[in-house]
Amino acid sequence: MKKRIGDRIKQFFLIDDTPHKVAGGAALGIFLGIVPGEGVLTTLVLASLFRLNRLAALAGVGVSNMWTTVLALPLAAFFGGWMFGIDPKALLGDFDRTFHLGWKFFLSKTIFFDLALPLITGFAFVAGVIALAVYFGFLFFLIQRKNMKKDEHVLTNEK
Repeated sequence: MKKRIGDRIKQFFLIDDTPHKVAGGAALGIFLGIVPGEGVLTTLVLASLFRLNRLAALAGVGVSNMWTTVLALPLAAFFGGWMFGIDPKALLGDFDRTFHLGWKFFLSKTIFFDLALPLITGFAFVAGVIALAVYFGFLFFLIQRKNMKKDEHVLTNEK
């Protein structure tokens, strides 16, 4: 019984997957780790729905959770402000002034459209760019690694 449960858990988090699924899982995890409010459960559900590697997705959300959100805030304000025609410094200042009010005020019509929507859009843009870079970087690395293993296998069989 223990072995069967262990095998199920191992199968759920199988890392020996195609380069696309591993890179996609990592990119999804990093994207959801940067965007505020998303976390481990959302990452697992979406990785399962998109048939991406769950372990890579969890690793991605784990390395990019809360702290990268804080680090990405100035970039999100810059790009969100640029897309909505709002000064990024004013956007950050308004965020600082209204953040302590809580979700009730943060989701009010004025604050949502003038502050939250540009920031959320900026976060999605920044997280998307970073996730794409991670995806293609991991994909390249994993394909190169797979090709190197193939070449090693061919060389050892020729001897």
